[in-house]
Amino acid sequence: MTSLKAAPSWNPFDPDFLVDPYPQYERLRDEDPVHRTPLGVLVVSRYEDVNQILRDPRTSVQRFETSDMTPEHMRPLRDRQMEREPSILGLDPPDHTRLRKLVQRTFTPRAIGRMRDQTTAIVDDLLDDLSGRDEIDLIADYAFVIPFAVIHAMLGLPAADMAQVRAWSHALTQTLEPLLTPEQVTAALEAGEHMDRYLTDAIAAKRQDPATDLLTDLVLAEEEGDRMSEAELLSMTSLLFIAGHETTVNLIGNGTHALLRHPDQLDLVQTDESVDDTVADELLRYDSPVQTSGRRVMHDVEVAGRVIPSGEMVLTALGSANRDPRFWGDTADDLDVTRADANRHVSFGSGVHHCLGAALARMEGEIAITRLVRRFPDLALAGDPTYNARIILRGRDVLPVRLGSAA
Repeated sequence: MTSLKAAPSWNPFDPDFLVDPYPQYERLRDEDPVHRTPLGVLVVSRYEDVNQILRDPRTSVQRFETSDMTPEHMRPLRDRQMEREPSILGLDPPDHTRLRKLVQRTFTPRAIGRMRDQTTAIVDDLLDDLSGRDEIDLIADYAFVIPFAVIHAMLGLPAADMAQVRAWSHALTQTLEPLLTPEQVTAALEAGEHMDRYLTDAIAAKRQDPATDLLTDLVLAEEEGDRMSEAELLSMTSLLFIAGHETTVNLIGNGTHALLRHPDQLDLVQTDESVDDTVADELLRYDSPVQTSGRRVMHDVEVAGRVIPSGEMVLTALGSANRDPRFWGDTADDLDVTRADANRHVSFGSGVHHCLGAALARMEGEIAITRLVRRFPDLALAGDPTYNARIILRGRDVLPVRLGSAA
């Protein structure tokens, strides 16, 4: 008897998908590139189709769920978000364009380049602290620490506050996901109140006593006489902690794990500094920290030969696009830290919503990963990782590694 093969699906709740979504992505690209999920939304999975949706100026990033779709336990969180000034992540032009103009000069590659020495010092100090330990959890002891220390220093906030603000930020990061437990909602609401008060006071202090730091730059940012309001400043600063932290944690964790599973590539990174220009982008491409990005199409649009009617919500599968052999060729599933065009990945999105912090994330990932594997040449896995059960953000919750002797 011939067994029937199940239809391809996008199911982030499947344990196999959680560990390795890429075989399922392959089937979606080949068999159902515009896939209707049980949740009702569409998922597009091919590189060109993902790029088409992300770059289409007639799409919207406005939240797509209605109040009727919001689970009862999440409504207090939804109400809080509705009361606040929306972040730039949830704004369409012209509001998005205005805010982006005000802050984008702060995040240029040249501006971020000035942070290299400070970031390197933060990483080296942490590696010094870890030296001598036999085994660590790479996520909790390393990846989780670095991006927050960097953004905290960039903003010019007191080092003594870092542990508490990091705890609030971690609770708030959960709100990037569409589904939360009641406990996560409660923690996010409490953290949000504390974070708002803390950042409101910090903004007032920078306005009173400007300094040479990112928060002062945001307070003073001006474009053709326009400045951010207090509510917009609070929203923008909160976003730096929430969106900029967890994604970079996942870049460091996912990227290091990928290298440890590919000894030839690990050896290249350890012995050839010329790969520093491409390694972060290739690791972002190979196992993207952000797996999906949603858009509502505001006009009828044809994708992969199928017409998507106006009003449909579409999830672009960034992780799938980054492995599409139609774009990347036969080596799409290979890790190659010398890949010259790795920076064409869509892990930072594309179009007008391309990630403002892309240059910062690349810089942090490159420094954190290369200095780790060069300081500890015998770095090795010490057990199986556990994965975070997320729909949007993909990462390891725990990644046990043996450090070995320091170089």
